[in-house]
Amino acid sequence: MHKRYVFLSLTFLLAFALTSSAAFGLYETTDPWPMHRHNPERTGATTSTAPNTNNTLWTYETYYSFSNIHSTIIADGKVIFVDYRNIKALDETTGVELWTSMTFPNSLKSELAYADAKIYVGSDGGFLYCINAATGAKLWEYNHGTGNIRSGPAVVDGKVYFGTSDNYLYALNASNGLYLWRYTAAGAIYSSPTISEDLLYFGCDDGKVYALNITGSLPALKWTYTTPSSQRVRGAIAVYGDRIFFGSYTADNSVFALDKNTGIWIWTCTLPNNYHIENSVAVADSIVYVIPSYNGPSNEIVALYANAVSGTYAYTDPAIRKWSTTIGYGGLNYGSEPVVADDKVFFSHYSDSKYRVTALHARDGTPVWSYAFSSGYVGRPVIADGRLFMIRNKYVYCFGSPYPPVTYHYQVSAGGQDFDIVLTINATPGELDSSTLITLKKISYELEGIPGTIGMSNITIPNQMLGGSYTVTVDGGLPLYSASPVDNGTHTSLYFTYFQSIHTVEITGTTVIPEFSSAIILPLLFILTLIAASFARKKLPSN
Repeated sequence: MHKRYVFLSLTFLLAFALTSSAAFGLYETTDPWPMHRHNPERTGATTSTAPNTNNTLWTYETYYSFSNIHSTIIADGKVIFVDYRNIKALDETTGVELWTSMTFPNSLKSELAYADAKIYVGSDGGFLYCINAATGAKLWEYNHGTGNIRSGPAVVDGKVYFGTSDNYLYALNASNGLYLWRYTAAGAIYSSPTISEDLLYFGCDDGKVYALNITGSLPALKWTYTTPSSQRVRGAIAVYGDRIFFGSYTADNSVFALDKNTGIWIWTCTLPNNYHIENSVAVADSIVYVIPSYNGPSNEIVALYANAVSGTYAYTDPAIRKWSTTIGYGGLNYGSEPVVADDKVFFSHYSDSKYRVTALHARDGTPVWSYAFSSGYVGRPVIADGRLFMIRNKYVYCFGSPYPPVTYHYQVSAGGQDFDIVLTINATPGELDSSTLITLKKISYELEGIPGTIGMSNITIPNQMLGGSYTVTVDGGLPLYSASPVDNGTHTSLYFTYFQSIHTVEITGTTVIPEFSSAIILPLLFILTLIAASFARKKLPSN
């Protein structure tokens, strides 16, 4: 038995003497895109800057083609998206995969929503799931029944709202998934709920738009509006100023503006026959941007004056039309929902036998740039942190300029002391390995960056933990470039570059902190005393 005590004691000492962990600080997202159509008002517009060229920063390839074209969400330095029955998160700066969630029982067909470090998504099995945004772990689930959940959840003031294909609008506690209430409509609800102040709006397959007052413990119907031909409303309702805007399917071929508080009709703009509008509109700077779901080669994007006076308009009427531009095939299958950012309008479409993402000047509809994909359906673009993100077939794309380097902190405990290693890189790091710090005077870490680019790494090491001179290797070889170490007396910074890929970096020094410092001598002596006492008791003769 005494040998076991010795083994356990030494194991404890080793763990106490040397441990390491990483506190990953991904890119601090300043202009996120956290939900379908960007915000609870579902305007499809953001204050973020946006790319002026079609430069592709990175792509990520999945194993399977996307079975349902969603938009991504961008939050906490991550690009988060649905991949059939999984949710995945990528590093926003490099496209490197950070985590994959569990495989859910049914396909995830709703858009995603992010709030308070949690992700919400609905499934075709009638479940709403809540996911930890840092790890991808499931936090809770709510099974409402048999109806599919295709509407993108809205999360406001600690509540999550979503619609179902069996005619219900639900509210749950966003923290734990507890049921709060449900409202029964007269048709399926595919429209993502819109929230502005104390009202919640949603479109319905019964041809109506509903406005609910949600300030009380139960919802109260404020008003409804029925489209002239009772055509289904599936796009999210966009709120801008004191008006709401939406389109209707097939026979109406129209965009509508209503008073947001009363539901009173203000204006209608009728588009050409077959220009049914199943997708959401975008609103920014008093302009409504519309892409019909018509699958024809003369399809157009149309910019309308949001504040037009009351009346019924043809879309060619200059009193309501600011401009229109032919874009080729649009349609729900091609992901056409306009996004407005940085005085530009972005959308995906099909023209000239190519699937494309295109940017136009918001002021007049003239071209800024376009990017043609080789094949495959394209999803809805989103804009965040000055970049454009979208899904195409089995790929996720990021368009824009490279991100600035990101700083990470590693905590290493050695010799009874805690040390902070600071790493600034333009790549995605793995965990730091300090298991050979004492024995080989060496630490190592992995990096993964954007292939075809030059990576840089600037690591700052406490001299007391690992002193120089230092040798730096990348996959066992020398870096592309290595600057002279900078020593400020307590820390040394090592800067070097390399061609981006997946690499293992090793840093070897010449001095290292003693394995057992004075801080752990007393605990060590105490444990050894206990071991000695144990031996002594074993040797005492029995009576």
